[in-house]
This record gives sequence, structure tokens and C-alpha cells, in this order.
Amino acid sequence: MAKRKNYKPLMALVALAAAALVAATVTFTNVTYWLINATKPPAMKYPGDDTNVAEGQYVKVSYYYDSNRGINITRISIIGFTGDPTNYTSVIKVCNYYGPTPITANLVWVGPVTTTGYEQYIKAFLVKGPDGQGVGFVGSTTYNTAGPYTINPGQCIDIGAYVAIDPAIPSNLADGKTVLGQYQVDIRMNPQ
Repeated sequence: MAKRKNYKPLMALVALAAAALVAATVTFTNVTYWLINATKPPAMKYPGDDTNVAEGQYVKVSYYYDSNRGINITRISIIGFTGDPTNYTSVIKVCNYYGPTPITANLVWVGPVTTTGYEQYIKAFLVKGPDGQGVGFVGSTTYNTAGPYTINPGQCIDIGAYVAIDPAIPSNLADGKTVLGQYQVDIRMNPQ
């Protein structure tokens, strides 16, 4: 009778070799160079027509650089009239003066930047696109996105706002200077 050979040790060695091949990593380098240039963004924000109403008493637009975050910020201050919903149609303009192709813009609600303790007196706040759709809140309902809006080269769109202030606000807070709330709304743009 022929003697059977024991292949178990050989099979174990083959299994270990296969496992080593699967676990092996090949590394190679493919060099890339990244050249960084700068130009103005294809679309930029400018003060809207409402900044000229009543010599700019109701709408103010300013700009500053936030060095902590490394970004430019447009600061917009609007006045709401107590008990009367206030609608602005051209708070800022978003213009495509520098881009060679159309830009798609979307409004995106981010939310409160900080708390003042007076937010409860703001009953509604919306930042509105040219179609009247907005982001922000009305009562307890939040609207997170609006758009897309196409801005062709050489053209602008108007961004408006709607605000409603509680008529029962204390008179010392309704002085036109006390900040009741501060909210972030992003305008996200993509070249087409």
C-alpha cells in the first residue's frame, strides 16, 4: 500500500504566502505641481437700491475681513417696524461682472451667529431671492434653501429681505440701533 503524503504543512505555507501578498502595499510617487493664481471672484455682492431709501436710514451694507476665519463678510443691517411686516426688495445685488460664464447662486440658511437675548421679538426673518422665495424663519418654521438663480455675465440679481417685529417689544429696544438678532445666510455660487 502506498504511503499518503501529508500536504497540510505545504497548504498552510501557501495560505500564509497568499495572505502576505494581499496585505502587501505597493507605493509609488507621481509628481504633480499646483500653480495658484488670484483674480476677483466671478460674482460679487454690492449694496442694493434699498440702501438709498431715506438716505440709507433703513438698510446699511458694509464689508470686513474676518482674520480668524480668513473670509470676507458682508454685514447687512436692516430695520423692521414694530407690528408692521417690512419687505425690502433690493438689499444687496449679486453681480457676475468678472465671470465669462453664467453663475448659479443658491441662498442657504446657516442660522444664528450669536445671541443677543432679544431674538424672541423677531417673529419672521427671510432673505429672499429674485423669485420671492427665501431662507430664514417665519414663526417656528425654518426655510433652509432657495434657488438656484442664474446670473449671466454682466448681469445682477437682487436679494431682498422680509422682517416682522413683535409690536409688544419694549420701547427701549425699538430705537433703531439695538441689534435684536444676528443671522448668517450664505450665498453659494457655482460657475456653470
